[in-house]
Amino acid sequence: QLKPSRREPKVGLSDHPLLSTLAMTEPHQVLQSQIVLGVCCFLDACDLGSVEAAGWDRQCVVASWLSLRTAVENDLAGKPWWKGRPTLPEDPKEALRELKLLSRTFASIPEVWAACIRRLSATDIEIHPRAPRHSRPQSTSTMRGGAHHGGTEDYVGLDEDQERPEAGRRLVPPRLAGVPLALGSLRGETMSIGARLTSQRASRVGEAFLLGAEFVAVEGGMGVYTGVYFAPVSGRVFVSFPGAHEGLVSQPMPTLEVSSTAGTELEEVEAFMLVGASGCVSFGRRCGADGRMEWSGELEPEFFSAYVEERYASLTFQIDQLDEVAQVSVAWFGSELPADLARTMSPSPFEAIWSTHEW
Repeated sequence: QLKPSRREPKVGLSDHPLLSTLAMTEPHQVLQSQIVLGVCCFLDACDLGSVEAAGWDRQCVVASWLSLRTAVENDLAGKPWWKGRPTLPEDPKEALRELKLLSRTFASIPEVWAACIRRLSATDIEIHPRAPRHSRPQSTSTMRGGAHHGGTEDYVGLDEDQERPEAGRRLVPPRLAGVPLALGSLRGETMSIGARLTSQRASRVGEAFLLGAEFVAVEGGMGVYTGVYFAPVSGRVFVSFPGAHEGLVSQPMPTLEVSSTAGTELEEVEAFMLVGASGCVSFGRRCGADGRMEWSGELEPEFFSAYVEERYASLTFQIDQLDEVAQVSVAWFGSELPADLARTMSPSPFEAIWSTHEW
């Protein structure tokens, strides 16, 4: 998903610094190197690695790696980052590898959440039920305005009475805990994500895992968040509004009946989200041996503020609804759906009926 367009060379061949060196070599070598450089300017990272392994002109390959890094960085230059743009390694191949990983990695997960929400890798999270003494919190103060994001700067960490719900303090993690991806998209751009839920019994995960997006608007000089979330097991879609305990809920898909495939002991559910250039949102899911796809229809952008500037995909967790250990992985993230999924999706309106939901 991070491949830049290679239809036009990223470096003008007549001005390339390598050619000044080539001019001092034999004419046939110059011609050969010019051809190699011209070909390499159209290759992506995988193909460029192949020609390097095949022993193509080393100087041309090195120059092309640098050119490819610059092209990818330029493609990402205008993208929003949840916690600021990262510093990349000097080596172009290492930088490209890190950029590819960063495109689907999490912004951050507070260490104090680790008992229930634990990072296994840059793209994998393991979730555990909350300890019994936290199963019925008395305070709902953490729910105002939707999910509490582990990646936001307003997270103050564990204070004196935070682990005691009876004291009216925050739970750790909060009842609705959001983990946004590091890389977002701007208004007018498309964004898609695929996630995979794995557990022994998906029914015991229920609505503990939500795939969604945070729409960030700037109003009165402050950032406000509107969230839309999809529970792939229950088939329900939720919307949270800034500063409100009440949101919306609908049921565009039936509750999932999952059964593990032959030879496996785990149940797996895939969830997908596509945010269109206009701001419309669609959710999909796939499970079982037949791999049948279901789509929610397009949720209109009128649900979100007209001042939305940035959108971030997120994995959101309701730990108090979790009855079994599960793992959630980000399978891919990019601007468009993979071709095999795009073929299963036909434009249709979101027709499910909305009702009030108390967060």
